[in-house]
Amino acid sequence: MKMKIHTEPLFDILVAGAGLAGIRAAVSCAMKGMRVLLATPSRLCSGSSFYPMMDTIHCLCTAGPDDREAFMKDIKDCSWSMNDPWMSRYYVEHIEECLKHMAETGIRCHKLPERKLACFGHTERDLYYWNDWDRLREEVRNVLDRLERITVAEHRELVQLLTAQDRINGAILLGPDGLEALSVKAVILASGGMGNLYLHSLNTADISGSTHVIALKAGARLINLEFNQFIPGFLSPAYKTVFREGSLRYCTGLLGPDGHDILRQLLPNQDACGECLLLREPHGPFTTADASKYFDIALMKSALKNIESRGGAMDQSIGCIIRYSPDILNDSRGYVRDYISWLLREHDIHIERDPISIAPFFHAANGGIQVDHNCSTSVKGLYACGEAAGGIHGADRLGGMASGSCLVFGTLAAESASSYASEISHISVTLTQAGTQMKEAYAACRPFGTDRNRHTPPIPASLSQPPAVFICRRVRELMWQHAGILRSMENLKNTLDEINSLALLADTCCRPDSCAGPRQLQSFLKAHQYTDLSRALLIAMMERNESRGSHYREDAPDTDDAHYLHRISIGLKENQYDVRKMPLPSSSG
Repeated sequence: MKMKIHTEPLFDILVAGAGLAGIRAAVSCAMKGMRVLLATPSRLCSGSSFYPMMDTIHCLCTAGPDDREAFMKDIKDCSWSMNDPWMSRYYVEHIEECLKHMAETGIRCHKLPERKLACFGHTERDLYYWNDWDRLREEVRNVLDRLERITVAEHRELVQLLTAQDRINGAILLGPDGLEALSVKAVILASGGMGNLYLHSLNTADISGSTHVIALKAGARLINLEFNQFIPGFLSPAYKTVFREGSLRYCTGLLGPDGHDILRQLLPNQDACGECLLLREPHGPFTTADASKYFDIALMKSALKNIESRGGAMDQSIGCIIRYSPDILNDSRGYVRDYISWLLREHDIHIERDPISIAPFFHAANGGIQVDHNCSTSVKGLYACGEAAGGIHGADRLGGMASGSCLVFGTLAAESASSYASEISHISVTLTQAGTQMKEAYAACRPFGTDRNRHTPPIPASLSQPPAVFICRRVRELMWQHAGILRSMENLKNTLDEINSLALLADTCCRPDSCAGPRQLQSFLKAHQYTDLSRALLIAMMERNESRGSHYREDAPDTDDAHYLHRISIGLKENQYDVRKMPLPSSSG
């Protein structure tokens, strides 16, 4: 496919991603005098911060200056030592200020009337929220239209970073009309996490981790990839609707296909069902920290059993039915009452009587692109923020800190990138450079850890769908089944073997010169990105042979500080995955 060079106007900074972090970064860069291209593969106000199947998004703020040390303790307690304390303190010291500047982006946020205990927190704090996605999108667009230094490029996906003289000098975007290369001084990756790498996720389809692979191929590293949050979501009705954990005190049963209560069957003590539900109610994501873990383990075990009984079919009938007492309609808590009203208004769901099928869904990545305390990667001129960045959060994460991190570190990334870009000149991009670097980047990463004597599942000789489509679907199935809350070394190795085979198929059957148009090229790129990123995740998961925070190893159910009190960083060296054990950062580092 032909590529054209974008010459006018010249942009100082490319921001990839138009969710909360990307919008905050773009506005901050423009206010510092930078010419900004804000590119998104979907539309403005995308990503987890504007997830359409959720009634509202919350942001966690300090309860005044006197709360900062208690806030830091909460972060430390729930991170299982896997976070960066310096970045945690930076969040705590800047979140109030960042919320005050939300109006600059066109997003109006509101404070809950009552303080709330955030997921995994011990102290009730102020929670801010926003909702009404269509209205927000219109108001953000109006603000960006008034900022002459920002150009919004919707349906433009970053597919390649370009480097010259050991720094970023440009990027390649894929849009409806094909490939376009442009010269920029710096790039901020604010494209969200990697939810669409999993079959069932509470993310939109554009949140696939593509920029993680693009950064990796450019020389950056990834960190904490094994720590991903899973929460229950609706399989039916209203697929991909977020489950509100505050409803669990009214749960009267968690029923499998045979009508039996799967939670009671799994609990060590069947009389402890009520206690398990009350422990599970204060936090949305799964954690191994307490006996609430049996709720999510029951959901996942039941789903895997249903898949096996159906010969591997993963339709939306594999979930468990959750039943509620009618007393839930009398709950006085605002966030529960609003949720019940939203389900009825938007989806015609009567929570007290309609059968709701749920299963664990990928929700958020606690790891991502490795950054320093300026949000800079190891590639000069490349920055990351929001859910795309790793190291800020640990094995578990306080509820409401993901959206808050978009604001705090989106602002910091903009400050760092603007300061850097103001002191350098453009290096022109040529078609030769763009074509050569893109071809080199999409050579397959070498297989990792494959034992030639192990059985590698065969790839079908004939496919009923294009190879790239088959590869992406199969990766998503494998990751949801074996790289979620339940893991074992045997399943991780088997999954890695199969994805190594899928990567070989991608390298031999999916080539850019065979793509007839932008959509086929996008499928080709996704096949490579999915196999490369999923292998990086699996490698990190295999390196952590213990249960910690957001995942449970059936063959290693305990946390092992003696052997795993370090963070795992993944990079590439001569197209081979490079694994490093990183010492825990100090609070002043």
